[in-house]
Amino acid sequence: MSKLPTITVHLMHQDPLISSGMKSTLREQADLELLTDGRAADVTVADYENGMALITAARSAAARGADRMPKVLILTARESEWEIRRALEQGARGYLIMGCSPDELVAGIRTLHQGARYICTPAARRLADSVATASLTGREADVLRLVAEGLCNKVVARELDIAIGTVKSHLKAIFEKLGAKNRTEVTAVAERRGLLTLPPSPTTETPGYGNGRVPGARKVFASGAAMH
Repeated sequence: MSKLPTITVHLMHQDPLISSGMKSTLREQADLELLTDGRAADVTVADYENGMALITAARSAAARGADRMPKVLILTARESEWEIRRALEQGARGYLIMGCSPDELVAGIRTLHQGARYICTPAARRLADSVATASLTGREADVLRLVAEGLCNKVVARELDIAIGTVKSHLKAIFEKLGAKNRTEVTAVAERRGLLTLPPSPTTETPGYGNGRVPGARKVFASGAAMH
């Protein structure tokens, strides 16, 4: 029986308990070697923050013609669609959500080493749901932001300088597109998908806002802080 090739693994997780559990799991695998001496690993398993920092640094180095991009497998409690999508777009090769089994962690490492991506079922479902849902128009996104702030239809109409009937029409379309039945549910779906972190529509600035305030900006900046 041929021996499996050795896969070197580097752990970069902030939670010491999780790191300890991963070390125990990986040391039971004959083909996995944990690195502690600074050598470049075949696969790096990291939490979201460390993983994104490593990818950002590697992208900068790659732009200067140095080093190859690391194969990063993110293990995190972050499960919103926009966070998953952001990690994959930036260069993460795998994404696991907390609660996955030890076998799935090992499978993810081996899959990345083979050059493929590995996304756990919950994360893949989040991405699939977002792809299957129709996107919002700019004005619908503006209405959604203000509704998420808890504003009633009358105030939303005044903020955007549109009729209350128009607000209701936009809300109906938003509910249908996001599969929500009420304001609370639509806000939760929007938060999960990262729709409240998008910049306001360029057409939403209206006369009378001499201070330069853009409708919906309060919620955008509050939510966007978590992206840095």
